[in-house]
Amino acid sequence: MWYRSLGFKLILAVGGVTALVFAVFFYGTLQTQSRETLSEMVRSVHLASEIVRRSLRYDMLQYQPERLHRAIDTIGGHERIEKVRIFNAMGQIIYSSDKTEMGAYLDKSAEQCYACHAREEPFERLETSKRTRIFQSEAGYRVLGMINPIYNEPDCFSGSCHVHPPDQKVLGVLDIDVSLEGMDRALERVRLHMLFLACIAVLAIAVVIAVLIHRFLNRPLHHLLQGIERVGSGDLSTPIRVQSRDEIGALARSFNVMTERLRASERELRDSEEKYRSLFENDPNPIFVVDLETFQILDVNIRAVETYGYSREEFLAMSFLDLAEERDAKKIEELATQACIFLPRVRHRRKTGDYLYVNIHSCPRLHLGRDVIIANIADITDRVQAEAQLIQAGKMATLGEMSAGVAHELNQPLNAIRIGCEFFLKKVRRAESIGPEILTKVATQMVEQVERASSIINHLREFGRKSDAYEMEPVEINRPIQDVFTVLGQQLRLRQIRVDLELSENLPPVLGVANRLEQVFLNLVMNARDAMEERRHRGDGDAQEMVLRIRSFQEGDRVIVTVSDTGTGIPESVRERIFEPFFTTKEVGRGTGLGLSISYGIVKECGGTIEVESEEGRGTTFRLSFPACGDADAWTGRRPVLAEKEPRITASDFPGMDQVRGQDERPCEDGGDP
Repeated sequence: MWYRSLGFKLILAVGGVTALVFAVFFYGTLQTQSRETLSEMVRSVHLASEIVRRSLRYDMLQYQPERLHRAIDTIGGHERIEKVRIFNAMGQIIYSSDKTEMGAYLDKSAEQCYACHAREEPFERLETSKRTRIFQSEAGYRVLGMINPIYNEPDCFSGSCHVHPPDQKVLGVLDIDVSLEGMDRALERVRLHMLFLACIAVLAIAVVIAVLIHRFLNRPLHHLLQGIERVGSGDLSTPIRVQSRDEIGALARSFNVMTERLRASERELRDSEEKYRSLFENDPNPIFVVDLETFQILDVNIRAVETYGYSREEFLAMSFLDLAEERDAKKIEELATQACIFLPRVRHRRKTGDYLYVNIHSCPRLHLGRDVIIANIADITDRVQAEAQLIQAGKMATLGEMSAGVAHELNQPLNAIRIGCEFFLKKVRRAESIGPEILTKVATQMVEQVERASSIINHLREFGRKSDAYEMEPVEINRPIQDVFTVLGQQLRLRQIRVDLELSENLPPVLGVANRLEQVFLNLVMNARDAMEERRHRGDGDAQEMVLRIRSFQEGDRVIVTVSDTGTGIPESVRERIFEPFFTTKEVGRGTGLGLSISYGIVKECGGTIEVESEEGRGTTFRLSFPACGDADAWTGRRPVLAEKEPRITASDFPGMDQVRGQDERPCEDGGDP
């Protein structure tokens, strides 16, 4: 539409500004002219009033009322003089060109009197501006009124014909009202004339501006707009033809340069898009482009489709959080929007329902003008399974190393059960009755020993069970420590190793897998046992110095466990290598080199750290630190733990059995059978 064009708006704006300038100018000129004309009129009326006052002075001194009336009537009969009046000091009209006012009194608040009587003590002298008033006549035109005081001069109060005392300063007032109708009509004619000239000037300026705008603005802008429309439609090959050397010409030339650069950028963008798409699709890892706010999947590469089994269309209808478990999804939602993150060992779900373990590297980015998260997924399922198999192999190796101790632990309850059975057989052969109390006692002891053996076997089965790192849950750290001595307690006592447990109560739980944590402490205890026995074999100490000390306590928001021994210590030359896989200082056939390496990995899975302090010849201390788990209610319960020392059953516990066996039960050497 023409009224939306830039030219029309400029013409309208310039015309409006010009009209406003002319209006302000003419208004100011008219106002100044009106003020000057009115001031000149006031001066003229003041002069006329002074002339009238002086011309009537003689008649007033001689007190000739008739002559005063004639003079006032003559002056009041002028076409521009509305009225001429003389007031005495009491406010009475004593002379007036309007005979109906003769003898009337005016109040002090009247317009003619207010200027002098505005305060309690009347003014004796007034400026000309304060003696002037403008008011509206009954006919509707303006009237200028001028009052002129008649002062009591010496030749007046000294005459014999007057009775005015000398202290009376003002005898009366001469009031002349002059019509301003003629002046107002003249000013109105001037105003209309100037308004007409202003309209002609504004119209002429608008026409000239319209011609100039059409020549120098509209036509070049039309060509420029056509070029922009061509570029908007995708045509970057046609330049804009504007020959002017002004700003619009410079803009057209700059636009042509921009168009050329756009063509080059379009080629580069196309090449970059092809390169990005090639890298995106051929990356060996699944890549997801996810909306920063909703986590809606916006794009995936071919590898993601192959790994997860979903089609690209199915992915685009899903949320990235749908692939993870609820716990991991919450973690991703909280952290991924803030900064680049790395989330290890996250469990994702394939379309088939199978699970895979992945490491997630994600960063928030601006992609194609949109805030997104680019997530690179590394499938570590094979590695996790291999690690689980390695941990399981370490468990089996540990169980193999513990076989002698386990055999002794099982031998004790079996031995006690055998003694009870032999007692019953002896009584049966002799046809002797067994008292109820003795029968109850023996049967109870046998049941307890069966439960003890069953507990050991169940514990070994639980320990040997293949666990998954994803099964982590809040675990009371003292529980796996105590479980270690279920299978090793008796063995350590037989080897004269004193165990000092300083386990703090009411510790917060840590996040982990119970049997994996037990494997950590089992490896540390067995290494401590071997180190102390090696020291004893070397002759570096005696049996009293073989002490294993385990402490658990809390430091801030972390749970600390220390495992200390009085063994040979670790040489400084190999101290940095002790956590390497397959590294061992033991003799060939006595160690696999996996214990500490596996323990290190398990502690890291729990978010903890493991440090070692050792002094060669004096012993070693391992310090394990775990973050406390705040959700203690998630811990489901406790497992029964056997006491450190179990009561041993001998023949003396069964009356009459002293003669069945030739000797009392003796402890086994090195965990062997008795």
